[in-house]
Amino acid sequence: MDFFTPEALTALLGVIGIDLVLAGDNAIVIGMAAAGLPKDQRAKAILIGVIAATVLRIIFALAATKLM
Repeated sequence: MDFFTPEALTALLGVIGIDLVLAGDNAIVIGMAAAGLPKDQRAKAILIGVIAATVLRIIFALAATKLM
């Protein structure tokens, strides 16, 4: 489990770059889900959605890098 070799870091950066380009739909889904909530809950739902999407994105990027 060497994530800090030059090859692994290059692969990780590539996966993260591709993932960020394709992640625009997360913002749309979070916005649609939060649109129906009251104003005081909307900000909390957006924050939780962004944090969850970011954590999952990092976990999946690490897994994809390991598989490469």
